[in-house]
Amino acid sequence: MLDVSEYIGLPFQSGGRGPRYDCYGLLRLVYTDRLAIEIPEHVGYTDTMTPVTAAMIQGGLVDWRRVANPDPWDAVLFNVDGRPNHIGLVIAPGWMLHTTRQKDACIEQYTRPYWRSRIEGFYRYDNDCRPSAPHAE
Repeated sequence: MLDVSEYIGLPFQSGGRGPRYDCYGLLRLVYTDRLAIEIPEHVGYTDTMTPVTAAMIQGGLVDWRRVANPDPWDAVLFNVDGRPNHIGLVIAPGWMLHTTRQKDACIEQYTRPYWRSRIEGFYRYDNDCRPSAPHAE
């Protein structure tokens, strides 16, 4: 399991990019801090997961590709309210780091019934500077 303890408890804010974060902002923070990868932002971002943000991750605008078997550092995209609008960082099989309006940054099982039924897919950023899974922190 990736050690992401330094991110646990970071407060949530819609559109937050620091010191408060939304789900996409938290993913960007971890990628920048740990992998030195600047995940693209887009113009006009005003809320957590807009349709444009979801399209970016689903391969429409930037270098994410869908994967069947997620590894640590991959993203898990969820359908909430009928559209892809929440994202978490896979830290181990079945576990993610994420934040929501109801919870500050935390570790949670994406295999829980609430999340499992909402999984849209798993995605890997193709700028593959990620440590390989066996050597992950």
